[in-house]
Amino acid sequence: MKSSTFKYRTLILITAVGLAGAWQSAFAHTRLKTPEVQENAAEHGSDYNAVVVGHGCTNPTTGAVDVTVLGTVVVFPDGKDSIITVDGAPHTGDLTDFVTNWGNPVTKIQDRSIFDFEDYIKDSLGNKLGFWTGGGNGLKGGFRAVIPFTTAGVIINESSCAKSVTFVPGIADICQITDVAGINAETANIWAPAVGSIYDGSPERHGYDSPATLKVARSATPLPESCGVGVDVVVKPSANQLDRDLRINFNGSQIWPAQ
Repeated sequence: MKSSTFKYRTLILITAVGLAGAWQSAFAHTRLKTPEVQENAAEHGSDYNAVVVGHGCTNPTTGAVDVTVLGTVVVFPDGKDSIITVDGAPHTGDLTDFVTNWGNPVTKIQDRSIFDFEDYIKDSLGNKLGFWTGGGNGLKGGFRAVIPFTTAGVIINESSCAKSVTFVPGIADICQITDVAGINAETANIWAPAVGSIYDGSPERHGYDSPATLKVARSATPLPESCGVGVDVVVKPSANQLDRDLRINFNGSQIWPAQ
């Protein structure tokens, strides 16, 4: 009796572990290690974070997502022509209505554990909006990559009704160097908001309109009494910014997408 009970419980355990593994595999999108942080208004400090690459591109022979990732590109909204919504409704004002210090949001932590090369993506004023990393052995199938970076301490405008501000980056995991027309599930995984950019693709594309997010929760100052429960603000990069910035330039030449 004890032997039968043991075998039964063991079978249940194995089944549960298998289902959990299948669930994680099915939802192993590229995401941020820490998707929610508190605002930091005291010392303008940094929040240490990382991009977690969940899997490679689609293998055309087997259908598995195990094709080696050669590089990753990450771009945060620049806050200039970004798409802003408040509780889902379009906001026609500026990002400064809700955040007082956005502009140089990300610092890459130097790391060569996965890729050999890395550099920043900057705007015309030199603000670091994102980064790329690539080359070397890359991310092999069956493994995950953790790409470390920090974000500047975000200060939510104390006079606003924002109880949170969520920034939506555009991320591309590249498995094959192609031009834009050649981007598909076998060559790159695009984790970016569908805003009309050249990277939108179609709803059938893997990762379509399924970006990572970084939510900054209000914590330094209380909401004004007139705000009630407050509002949730979402900031996405514009199509123009993604078209311009979600790319790899190396030694003065554009490497991806190929031109």
